[in-house]
Amino acid sequence: MKSKSIDEAKSMAKDKSLETQHKNEAIYIIYCSRSEYFYVDTDSLIRLWERLIGYYENGVYTVEK
Repeated sequence: MKSKSIDEAKSMAKDKSLETQHKNEAIYIIYCSRSEYFYVDTDSLIRLWERLIGYYENGVYTVEK
C-alpha cells in the first residue's frame, strides 16, 4: 500500500497490524525519495533511495533510529 502523507501511512500500518492475520508481525513504513511516497508493507527490504520510518506491531508504533 502506498500513501502521499506520513499520517495516512501510519494509519494504514496501524490498521493492518491489528488484523489477526498479521498478529506478531511487523508492518513497516518506508519512505521512497524517488517516488515521494510512503509504503506500508511486511517486507523490510530497504533500497538505496528508501528510508525506514518506523513500524507497527500489534498496534504499537516503534520509531526507527
